Amino acid sequence: MSLLNSVLGTISPSRFRHSFEDPRAPDHELPLYRSPSTSPSPSQAPRIPLSIASTVLWSVPPAHFKPAARVPDDLLALHRRARHLEQQLQELLDAQADGLMSGLAGKDSNKSDDLVSNGSTTPTVSSVRSSSRSGDSDTASHSLPRKKKVGLTAARKGIYKRIQQLASVKAEELNYLDQDLHDLDGIVGQTDTWTKKRARLEQKIREIEQGESNFARTKALHTEASNLERAIRQKEDELAALKARHRSVLSELESGENAVEAKLSSYKTSLAILDRNVASFLARPPDTSHVSLSPSSYLSLPPPRRTLDMAYEYWADEHTQLVDKCEQVDIERAALDEGAILWNDVVRRITSFETVLQDMMQPSSAALAPANIIAKMDATIKYLEEKVNFVKSRDWNLLFLAIGAELEAFKQGKDVLEDAFDLKTSKKGKVRAVESLVGADVDETHADGEEEVSRSAIRIPQSPPKPSASPPKPQPNFFDTDNEDPDPELMISHQDTDTD
Repeated sequence: MSLLNSVLGTISPSRFRHSFEDPRAPDHELPLYRSPSTSPSPSQAPRIPLSIASTVLWSVPPAHFKPAARVPDDLLALHRRARHLEQQLQELLDAQADGLMSGLAGKDSNKSDDLVSNGSTTPTVSSVRSSSRSGDSDTASHSLPRKKKVGLTAARKGIYKRIQQLASVKAEELNYLDQDLHDLDGIVGQTDTWTKKRARLEQKIREIEQGESNFARTKALHTEASNLERAIRQKEDELAALKARHRSVLSELESGENAVEAKLSSYKTSLAILDRNVASFLARPPDTSHVSLSPSSYLSLPPPRRTLDMAYEYWADEHTQLVDKCEQVDIERAALDEGAILWNDVVRRITSFETVLQDMMQPSSAALAPANIIAKMDATIKYLEEKVNFVKSRDWNLLFLAIGAELEAFKQGKDVLEDAFDLKTSKKGKVRAVESLVGADVDETHADGEEEVSRSAIRIPQSPPKPSASPPKPQPNFFDTDNEDPDPELMISHQDTDTD
């Protein structure tokens, strides 16, 4: 049941039943059986003949439409599992964004020790100021029942888990497609063998029928027989000798013709057997679970119009496209595996910083200097920026959104901490603190580059924001809703893909 729940999720019984039904099933189902006892007898309902207009109207033969190829149940189940996991990923991303935004806005503060209770320890205005106004928001939030929200920590763990599950689904799909590829290899090889064998047999037949040596010898024997016949009539005295020679020539001619006929019969029989096998193959293509990928109309043609060359081109095209699809699925699986490891490292780095910050906020712990906290936050922001640039270069939109949201939350949290602690340290001190965390063994040129990054990333506003005004909503590029990439391809950049 746990595996079924993880695949199907919260689906109602009616939606669960309809998800496995084929919308095209009524088009090719058999009519319902009606019992003879339910049909009216001639005495109960007299039969009324149809009108002439309706008889002529419905006498037109119905048009035959070939139903579209059905996707195998195993492959369809894998596609549904992938779409369900992608939907859960979208929901977890929304929950992550909500958790980060609520942590920044400070709307869910319930602790008396100025800590946010939404699952994230990223500092906000409410974490460093008085939380006396949290009672009013709690009363308003409990006035109406609402769906249980997923916390930020649960959303992060859920994203990692769903990415792993989606990678497993892609691996199962690759194994399934490998079996189709194996079947198509055999079909393409068989058609190629038949084509080459047919060409060799036809070539042999032409060589035998149009051979110059046999034709010249046969013609010479006929001419000699005619000459001998005339010589027999002209030379009665040589009749005995000429008749003997005549019988010898006729015997040699007959043996030659018999040999030719025997060879032709053998090759023609082989060609007839081959033609029967090819005709059977063209009339009834092999029954495989492969779904057609090419737009060719070969299978929709009537069997008499199909040729062996058309069959070879069709199956070879199917083989090529299936090989490309297998390679694409393998690339997606590798990207998902690598992305899961990268996301796990980012979450560990963020969780480590949040643990340090939470320990600092405890009343019993020894408080660290605010400058050290800001320096640690700068190091974490720089780490997140490197990861965002990396996933952006790989076109991993899913991780770009997730890590970008964490980066934006850290930047805003840093501004809030600077305003709350009223830090007025010089830029030189901030640069020295960041360099001590990132690494003090870099050369002078690299240190100058880090100084420019720190100066652009650490900016203290001229005046703190008003307490009554809420912080403006961030509008980074990674929250852009105009991105219409399909959900299954969030981790991969495709140059030319084909949807199902």
